[in-house]
Amino acid sequence: MGSAVKLTIIGAGSAQFSGGIVRDLCVNPGLHGSHVAFMDIDQRRLEMITRMAERLSRELEAGLMFSQTTDRIEALQGADFVLNTALVGGHAWTEAQRSLAEKHGYYRGAHLQDYGQMAFFLDVARDVERICPNAWLIQSANPVFEGCTLMSRETEVKVLGLCHGHYGYLEIARVLGLEPELVTAQMPGFNHFIWLTKFYYRGKNAYPLIDEWIERKSEVYWAEHKPTYGDNQMSRAAIHQYKLYGLMPIGDTPRLVDTPRSIGWWYHTDLETKKYWYGHLGGFDSEIGWNQYLQDMTANVQRVERAALDEAHPITQTFKPEQSDEQIVPIISSLVNDTQAIYQVNIPNHGPILPGFPEDLVVECQAVVDATGIRGITIPPLPEKLMIGAMIPRWQRAELVVEALRKRDRELLLLNLLNDPRTRSLEQAEGLLKEWLADPRNQPVAKLFHES
Repeated sequence: MGSAVKLTIIGAGSAQFSGGIVRDLCVNPGLHGSHVAFMDIDQRRLEMITRMAERLSRELEAGLMFSQTTDRIEALQGADFVLNTALVGGHAWTEAQRSLAEKHGYYRGAHLQDYGQMAFFLDVARDVERICPNAWLIQSANPVFEGCTLMSRETEVKVLGLCHGHYGYLEIARVLGLEPELVTAQMPGFNHFIWLTKFYYRGKNAYPLIDEWIERKSEVYWAEHKPTYGDNQMSRAAIHQYKLYGLMPIGDTPRLVDTPRSIGWWYHTDLETKKYWYGHLGGFDSEIGWNQYLQDMTANVQRVERAALDEAHPITQTFKPEQSDEQIVPIISSLVNDTQAIYQVNIPNHGPILPGFPEDLVVECQAVVDATGIRGITIPPLPEKLMIGAMIPRWQRAELVVEALRKRDRELLLLNLLNDPRTRSLEQAEGLLKEWLADPRNQPVAKLFHES
């Protein structure tokens, strides 16, 4: 017999994501009979998601129960797990903030949206602390690194950050022609900033296979391969970082924290430069790659919504009855059903897990999960060059973002912009900050900094 739980999904309006979570619950018998509470501000989407979820549960005989609400407080009542997937203001507001930053000379944006996201994360965490204090808060919306660090420092909530980036090692295996089931890897660091500290094939160190590929095949690969917008793992940028720091960057790391910030700015100065380092689309963060991502995402949402409304065909034709690569449901099952397994997680650096960083900083690592909780696996210190050249600067930038919100300090907002290599003057940074804080859509954040 398994254990039924209540899982509350904040920002449940994504048909593809929420449908995938329900499917994963359905194919994990140990969680049959669970209650999923969908919370979103879009009532139409809530109704569609609920209808689709009910069909999935019936077809797969999972006995799941569902509720829907636009009231977050109601959704949190009695929750055992809370999954936050929400993007404040949606992609429209994110794009508006990017455009504003570009107007002030910050090509492809200045990540100002992170502040609104994190302020919302903290509101949710405080609600969890008050309403369902024993629940696990699973953070999947970005920024996971800074957001989880903020929530862990400001509340007593059990915070767990999850991401997909660690699967990048499988792309390395694919390009090298290695059977993935015979590959083992370890990739610690910070979310979107993780490094391949162990890479074994058939029990032997496989880094020499990467070196051989670079020497003999990389130039042909880059000349002939037409990457998708998310295909960064074996890009010129990834290999350049390997040569710079001594370890392969994994997942989103080759993008070096998403946009042209203080780390990795040289890959992102303009579109042509991005194309050189990431291929013909310029990578995920270029104007070409990002627009393609938005178009594909819209098409996928429309496809899933059509399937949800199509009663003539089983919904399992869209959501195949097999576990996805999302770790969310398997981790829940390990916690409540005591099925011990190792997962890639983002948790506070207690121990420390990652030497050289404070224990109240959230790090990405492998962890053992079972009914006793989540225990990070300690790793040896990272190479000195990587620490000095990348990890410590990335930590410093995270501290600027986290502490700006904790202390409600406008000067820390400004310092974050002043540390950006695209900032050419104090007036440039001040001008962007002033206009951003004055935008009516940004009122919740502006209030934190006493700007309205």
